[in-house]
Amino acid sequence: MSRRVSVREIYFYLVCLVAIIICIIGVVSIGNNAVGYVVPATWSTRAALLPSYQQQYADLSSEEISKLVDDEIANSLRMERQMALKGLFTGVLLVIIAVPLFIFHWKKAQAMWNLNIEKE
Repeated sequence: MSRRVSVREIYFYLVCLVAIIICIIGVVSIGNNAVGYVVPATWSTRAALLPSYQQQYADLSSEEISKLVDDEIANSLRMERQMALKGLFTGVLLVIIAVPLFIFHWKKAQAMWNLNIEKE
């Protein structure tokens, strides 16, 4: 004997699937941004910045230019860490939202499944 599947039951299982996908995206985001926070990557390097700073600030000494370059690299790393921290927060929020969403809809779907089996 075949069991009837209602649209509502399909909806609950689809929401569960979406919640699982959101949770996976959140976990990947947490991992990626945790690595980005611990080891920030920057495109600002001393070799890239020094020639342009030497041309732009020709009136400054080499120590002052070196300090400006170091400050620019430090600011770039600080910005990368800040963006990784924001991404980490976003990933945690995705997981916090997805887990209760999944649990609620999974319980509803299982209750409907059991209700349909008892009717037969």
